[in-house]
Amino acid sequence: MKTELPSDPAELRELLLAERARREEAEAEAAYLRVQAQIPLLNPNPILRVSAEGKLLFANPAATLLQHDMDATGPSRVRPQLVQAATQVLHTGQVTQRELVANGQHFLLFAVPVPEDSSALLYLTDVTAQREAEQETREQRTFYEAIMAHLPAVVTVLDPDQRYRYIGPFAEPDPVERRARIGLTFADHCAKQGLPIELASRRRRLFERAVTSRQMVNWEERWPNPDGEMAKYWLCYYQPIFGVDGVLREVMCYGLDITNRRHAEARSRESEAAVLAQQTFTNLVLDLNPNFIWVRDAEGQTVFENAEMQALRHRMRELAGTETMEASLTKEELQAAVLADQEVLRTRQPLMTQLSIKLANGETMWLQTVRCPLMLADDTTQVLGVSTDITALKAAQHAAEAAATARENFLANMSHEIRTPLNGVLGMTSLLAKTGLNEQQRNYAAIIQHSGRHLLNVVNDVLDMAKITSGKLELEQVAFNLCDSMGNAAHPLVLQAQEKGIRVLGTRLRDSCPHPWVVGDPYRLNQVLLNLLSNAIKFTPVGGTITVGGHFVSETDDTLTTEFRVTDTGIGITPDKLESIFQEFTQAYADTTRQFGGTGLGLSISRALVTQMGGRLTVQSEPGKGSSFAFITTLPKASAEARQAVLAPLAPIQEAAVRGTRVLLVEDNPVNREVAQLLLEGHGVLVDGAASGIEALELFEQYRYDAVLMDIQMPGMNGLEATARIRAHANPAKAVTPILALTANAFRADAEKYQAAGMNDTLPKPFEETELLSKLASLIAGVSSPLLTVETPAAVPPAPAAPRKARKPKAAKALPAEPEPPYNLALLHQTAHGSTGFMNRILSSFHTNTPGSVAELRAAHAAADWPAIAALAHKLKPSLRLVGAAGLTPIIATLEAADASEAERQVAATAFAAGLEAVLAVLPKEVSDTLVL
Repeated sequence: MKTELPSDPAELRELLLAERARREEAEAEAAYLRVQAQIPLLNPNPILRVSAEGKLLFANPAATLLQHDMDATGPSRVRPQLVQAATQVLHTGQVTQRELVANGQHFLLFAVPVPEDSSALLYLTDVTAQREAEQETREQRTFYEAIMAHLPAVVTVLDPDQRYRYIGPFAEPDPVERRARIGLTFADHCAKQGLPIELASRRRRLFERAVTSRQMVNWEERWPNPDGEMAKYWLCYYQPIFGVDGVLREVMCYGLDITNRRHAEARSRESEAAVLAQQTFTNLVLDLNPNFIWVRDAEGQTVFENAEMQALRHRMRELAGTETMEASLTKEELQAAVLADQEVLRTRQPLMTQLSIKLANGETMWLQTVRCPLMLADDTTQVLGVSTDITALKAAQHAAEAAATARENFLANMSHEIRTPLNGVLGMTSLLAKTGLNEQQRNYAAIIQHSGRHLLNVVNDVLDMAKITSGKLELEQVAFNLCDSMGNAAHPLVLQAQEKGIRVLGTRLRDSCPHPWVVGDPYRLNQVLLNLLSNAIKFTPVGGTITVGGHFVSETDDTLTTEFRVTDTGIGITPDKLESIFQEFTQAYADTTRQFGGTGLGLSISRALVTQMGGRLTVQSEPGKGSSFAFITTLPKASAEARQAVLAPLAPIQEAAVRGTRVLLVEDNPVNREVAQLLLEGHGVLVDGAASGIEALELFEQYRYDAVLMDIQMPGMNGLEATARIRAHANPAKAVTPILALTANAFRADAEKYQAAGMNDTLPKPFEETELLSKLASLIAGVSSPLLTVETPAAVPPAPAAPRKARKPKAAKALPAEPEPPYNLALLHQTAHGSTGFMNRILSSFHTNTPGSVAELRAAHAAADWPAIAALAHKLKPSLRLVGAAGLTPIIATLEAADASEAERQVAATAFAAGLEAVLAVLPKEVSDTLVL
């Protein structure tokens, strides 16, 4: 509809002004509305508008996260709550309030209905900080309440009027009673509990004193027990607490039950007399004790001594004329005592020591002291010592040791004095038997040999039994092949039995035991088997049968159990004699020695050896049908490394490194030189041998060598001098030729001396094949190898003895059993890897060169040239070990010992010469293949 404008200008003007006024008013209102519309947008708290259908109509910027939850289509924990709040207020028409957790925040939600457009406004206020503070307050309250609930003391809080504001659970466990006492005074509590009113009056005064002084007040109270039981004692405190305005807010009362302490103090006072009496009694016991009892602190100060210790202190001061006992002691004696005390203080473990004290009058006092840590209440430690005078006991011990030494010396001298002429008798008889004798003379010579060997066997048995009974028989622990060791040992006696006309049957251990490598003492195991086999031959008549067998019993990952059995068809043993045959110097029948010979020690020694190895020796026998002896042992299995060390297989890289090289071997002992040369030539090494330093230098000038094997001790120019000449050679290339020292005494000091002389490495004699090749390969390859660093030479296990084949006697009467020969070729067999040719060359060299050494030995002996004899013994030691002449080892040790007396050297030199001749007399010049079990 079209509006007509007035025609009058005045009216028109008035109409325009009115229109302008309305427009300005509308613009102002629009501006106001725009400002008002900014309020929800700028609100820091979330604001949402939700329709009745749950659709989000509006969300201010602060509600962005909530808006995402509302718009999301997946599961949400917030959206259902917001929609429910909106629909609920639209349904009720009332404003509602609730709490909401969204996105880790706590909100207070107000829902306001807007019925005009069927929507609801949701106002959310962030109350996260308030809720966290409330949670922290709750946790703190729970914490303090827990402390107060478990505090083992009475804790109460009084208001300024002395009325209970708080009572702890310890003061009143019943929560009902605890609440009932709130607002009451202590006087009310006294009246209810029947306590004296004076307690309340005193507390009132103490309360006022604490408030007035504004300081803590403490006191003790005694509460009588109406039931007639012991009174209770309390230690109480009043602590006033003032506000910042200086006005008293409350007073904390703290009470501690000290009843037990007061009663304990009372009992302690009552028992002081008893304690004093006990202390007097203890002091009396300590003073009457004949031992020296003392206590020292950590600084070494004496804090207690009994009467006996005080008397000793006084005696030592008087004898030495010193002011203190310590001044009469030597520095070493004092240091030993101090170190012992410090050890006890450090370890806090008892310690027993023996210490000798030299008194000023020349007497020596021996004290055995037991030191114990003494823990004190203040956590400090002192040393309690109890010393016993064992001077008389020491004298008896020294006398016993002297007697034992005299016994050992007697046995050793007896052995030397008997063995020396016996070796001469046997050696000369052997030489006599090789001359042209008639039948009767040969029989006489055979009887002499059998008698001498019987006597030597008696000496061996007596010495072995002496070692066993004195506990000084030590067993070696070396890796060895049980099958090979026992088989090689038994082979000579098998031949002896066959010569006697006894049939021998055997069961080889290797047939049932695929892994026979063990760790133990092969010599002693062989000795047991040889004793049993020797007895079987002795007591089995011609035409009889002996069965020797090695049998596998069981095994674990670490051990091997085997049985060796010797069964014969001999005379047998009655049941009542089966145990007595194992006793020393005892045989089954009185005429056994007369008929068969022997000492009655063989079985006793065998059982002792088997027992010491952890096994057992058993016998089964029936008179007239024979006997069966068996021993079972369980030995540790040898590791692969131990087997490698014994077998010494050559690594291909080592053999490849030395094959085709040229080596100068400097060794004055022809047997040792022969051994080394054979070993090296077997692996493609060209070897030039020199018997002296001068000869070695002449060869060194003529040829170019890849390495030099240099013996140390040689006549004329020794190995050190020859090495110095080589290192000073004019040709620089030859001067740096690798040199390997060969020595029988490989001490660390020696190794350092050899290194200083210019040698590259050290190899102790007798050496193993693999070790020789390994060191030689390293030197040729230019790999630095440290010199030997052992302090003492490694112990050489005694080679197992193998009896020599005996000549069958012509007389029908049984002769004494043969003793073990002074050699064994097991090591030579092992070194040669079973090569008969190798062994025969070494045996031939030994027979060729050793007689000359014997002649030199006798000449040096006649001139009392002990250094020459020691050098000769040192030179022969490796070759004697190679042929198993273990009986000469202690003699060589005596000859090489710097502290040996003149008499000991005389006896040793005589025994050494005789022993060498005895070895030469019986050592075969060649060998053949041997039978093994």
